[in-house]
Amino acid sequence: MRKSIILFILLLLWANAAAAQSIITIEINGNGNALWTMEKRLPFTKPQINEWEAAIKSGQNISQYNVISEFNDTINLFIVSSQNFSNRSMEVEEFNSSNISYDTSKTLDGGFGIVRYSFWWKNFSVINSSNIYIGDAFLDEMVISSATALIIKMPNGYEVQNATPEFDKRDGNRLIWEPSYQNFSKGEPYLVLSPVDSINITAVEAPEDEPSPWPAIIIIIAIIILISIVFVIIWRRKRSANVENETGQLTENEAPLPAPADLNEEFLGYEDMIEKFLIKSGGQAFQSDIVKESGLSKSKISIVLAQMKEEGRVLKVRKGKENIIRLVKKIEPQN
Repeated sequence: MRKSIILFILLLLWANAAAAQSIITIEINGNGNALWTMEKRLPFTKPQINEWEAAIKSGQNISQYNVISEFNDTINLFIVSSQNFSNRSMEVEEFNSSNISYDTSKTLDGGFGIVRYSFWWKNFSVINSSNIYIGDAFLDEMVISSATALIIKMPNGYEVQNATPEFDKRDGNRLIWEPSYQNFSKGEPYLVLSPVDSINITAVEAPEDEPSPWPAIIIIIAIIILISIVFVIIWRRKRSANVENETGQLTENEAPLPAPADLNEEFLGYEDMIEKFLIKSGGQAFQSDIVKESGLSKSKISIVLAQMKEEGRVLKVRKGKENIIRLVKKIEPQN
């Protein structure tokens, strides 16, 4: 008798694709309980669909599907097996007629008669360190057939951390395993659900309603760079104001200026040094050689030579791209 009952229930609830289609939805509660809804879709022809709808409306001939006691026995058998496998106490609420409902889904060539069974499975999942672990209640006796889709609905505020095997698709907080010709193994599907607040976040994104600060930062950096460039250009122009241009000539603003009183002695020393170098060099030398010999900057030598030229002490003769500095009064080199 028990074997015939179990065979009847399994035929009704987990039949293969040729006979029926099933959808099992397990809505997980944050306290470890789960609301199971087992939906059986029985394929009917058009005449059978009409009879099915008439039976639902009249309430007659539905008793053949109203197998509460047998279904309750089967689920209790699952519970005992799950307890032995998981070493945890479990309980299923008492079955009654309110646990079963009927519906219809029509297609072009017929449709499905739908039977739904709903019940609470207490202590279905394990709560540990705010995580919810699901899987140790699934046994070989509950292997889902190739005609059955499984849906596990996560509690609000939870996210899946691990899923074995991986679900086929997701709809919000519903994880869906579609009908497959591969059955689940014992203890599958195995899930770990964690509160969203406890998930380690490696990258923090700016809220969608708040603009990112990066555009403003980039603009500020660009302005600073632009100002720096302007200051460099001004500084270099001022620095080169008294330096010879590319042709070796003094620019319009490079007219020799009298040295300040406190620098006269210094400039006189430079002039004497240049004059001695010219005498040593036979009365003339390239301006670049004077710079190398003196160790002074090009701009300072240019100013000193301009002053000496103004005083009539030297001449500047252009030769190619360089200047030759020549003493006005040729002095024979000393032995």
